Amino acid sequence: MEEIVPLKEEDLFPCPLYDRRWFQILRLVAIPLVLYLCDIITDVLLAVQYYNSGDTVWSSWTLGLVVLSLIITNVSSAWLNRNEAKNKPAMIRRGWCVLYLLQLGIFLEYGDLFVKVWRRQFIRVRGVSVLKNMYNLPILHMMGAMLESVPQLCLQICILASTGQQVSILTKVTLALSLLSAVKAAVVLLYYTSSLMVEKLTGGLVARVVLIVIWKLIEISARTLAIGLFASTFSEWVLVPIGVQWLTMMFVTFCTDEEDQGCVEVFFSGLAMALDTATTVKTLDHKRRFWLNSVLTLIGNVAMASVWVSQRAGKDWFDMPALVYVVLGSVMGAVIGVVEMVIRGEITCCSDDTEDYETANAITAKQEQDDAENPSDEEEEDSV
Repeated sequence: MEEIVPLKEEDLFPCPLYDRRWFQILRLVAIPLVLYLCDIITDVLLAVQYYNSGDTVWSSWTLGLVVLSLIITNVSSAWLNRNEAKNKPAMIRRGWCVLYLLQLGIFLEYGDLFVKVWRRQFIRVRGVSVLKNMYNLPILHMMGAMLESVPQLCLQICILASTGQQVSILTKVTLALSLLSAVKAAVVLLYYTSSLMVEKLTGGLVARVVLIVIWKLIEISARTLAIGLFASTFSEWVLVPIGVQWLTMMFVTFCTDEEDQGCVEVFFSGLAMALDTATTVKTLDHKRRFWLNSVLTLIGNVAMASVWVSQRAGKDWFDMPALVYVVLGSVMGAVIGVVEMVIRGEITCCSDDTEDYETANAITAKQEQDDAENPSDEEEEDSV
């Protein structure tokens, strides 16, 4: 059982403001919750705008993504909290069920986080104090991003490219909030599922987090732009390049990892690979899968944008700028991903063969030194 420990002096961050309770609540509870609600509300308002203008199809798609995301997120939240709910009184359990049915389970998660921050419920991990059970919200927000924010970005880009209608202020706000929500979800998930969570706040940590934010901003924007533009011309055929990438990653995972060959493991591997078709997260733990996913994403983005431009034949002024951004963004995203892998230690500057060669040379040199210092019995007899 995890023991809750009080904060010690060495656990405090260099910036006094950062460790204040109100600042932690603002950073961990208020701002993320407001961002989540604004993203949902603007999507609903945009669906209403489409409906009022007579675009019932686009209205249905926009609202449908919101509803689907809410249902799956609340079901997942109920499943993640199933063990904790068993220890609660019957009245509280009924209240939780009502909130989940009303699709308000996210408020339970943030309410629980607020209590932990207010009561300073920390546990010690690798000598560093971190908040207890900080994994539910990152997982739920990443699911929401994959089911709502990223698809919403692709959908709105598809609508704008296919209809050629003027971009309204509400559409711009929706696009910005969806991109910000997706980037925030990816960065937070990477932070709490890696060693970053147990590192003290230093200049190096801040610089690395900033690098990850820039990486996800470029990667997700280029990916969604390529998918949205391709879908505006080829509709459901956009599922082909995404499906090919997913199937390829699943095949490689199934063939190379014996631990991922059970039914449950295959299911969760499928979810992880679906996530990485939009933004690199889980493949960061496997060098071979990372290289394969990066190459497939780069090729897919460039191919989708190039085919879209060739079909457009310079119809609008933004055709070539969009292609250039997709190509440059995809390349930059891949390069920054390699840098992150190097920082993680998953990729080294020397190849495996070079490392083996150097290791063999070191072992040989040590053996020769030992033989020189301790000659064998046969050599002693020969000398006599």
